[in-house]
Amino acid sequence: MSALQSDGFRFWTEEKLRNADTDQFTHINNAAIATFFEAARMEIVAPPQIRALMDGANLAVVRLLIEFSAELRFPGRVRVGTRVVEVGNTSFKVRQGLFDERHETCCATAEAVCVLLHGETARPHPIRPELRAYLLTDDATETLV
Repeated sequence: MSALQSDGFRFWTEEKLRNADTDQFTHINNAAIATFFEAARMEIVAPPQIRALMDGANLAVVRLLIEFSAELRFPGRVRVGTRVVEVGNTSFKVRQGLFDERHETCCATAEAVCVLLHGETARPHPIRPELRAYLLTDDATETLV
């Protein structure tokens, strides 16, 4: 993965940088950046009408790759863009970019594979066609039930 431009992402999340997110060099640390990416992934499935399409299942990340490309420092805000790039039978892959709002710089990119796991059985759960359409369409409001 390489640094991305802010266009091309469908889902957006904004996060505030906290002093507690810094490391000994006063950079925002890698654990905080991973948390920003996680928050953005979870917002994709947060709307109640989308949760209903998941039939009681939750997301589990089975693969996560993060590449860091620029320093990020407190204070400030970041925007995380996310796009679903593939949907399988029980999983989907997202690509993400984390942008420093002050400099409009892509500071990190991520790629994650998320599996839908049923809440009661903890087994992979099929992705319904309506959920697949929501994940892959370019207009989030178009497929909301």
